[in-house]
Amino acid sequence: MDNKYLLKMERIYKSFPGVDALKDVSFDLKSGEIHALVGENGAGKSTLMKILAGVFQADQGRIFISAEEVKIPNLLEAQSLGIGIIFQEFNLIPHLSVAENIFFGRLPLSYPWKRIDWKKLWGETENLLKSLEVDIQPKTWIRDLSVAYMQMVEIAKALSLNSRILVMDEPTSALSKNEIDVLFSRMKLLKKQGVGIIFI
Repeated sequence: MDNKYLLKMERIYKSFPGVDALKDVSFDLKSGEIHALVGENGAGKSTLMKILAGVFQADQGRIFISAEEVKIPNLLEAQSLGIGIIFQEFNLIPHLSVAENIFFGRLPLSYPWKRIDWKKLWGETENLLKSLEVDIQPKTWIRDLSVAYMQMVEIAKALSLNSRILVMDEPTSALSKNEIDVLFSRMKLLKKQGVGIIFI
């Protein structure tokens, strides 16, 4: 197995009642590569990525992350392996702030009182957004953001989990041309940082 590959999926099969969604599909991704998956609706693109995310289990096939064979039974395991998935429907809570959404379930605590360390939360979020060159304030409510900015928050959330592989499921479908240009510039930035991006 070549160590330069972040990801290899070999001979993946997946069927649902009455439908063969994937038949003998192989796919690989290198560090710092933006790899597009293109095809008609029903071609199996999202199914393949949901297997990578642990949402579905392959009937046959093998998955390697950085040359090591892995099993991905669920989303949490995928996250622990450095896989970040941004689905078409965002997983954000409108009445919480940008920072609270990015670190939801992992809010920094101050000891010994185990209260939320708001200063640390705002600071870590600000640093993360700056690394993406995104002009969003950490305290902004999610409900006040445009779709494009919500997408940037999802990317920041994935990066906060140290994702080395980022999957984006049709990320441009609800964006204007200017917003698409901004998204592409951020993708190029992540490419330079060695993140492997799968663009459906």
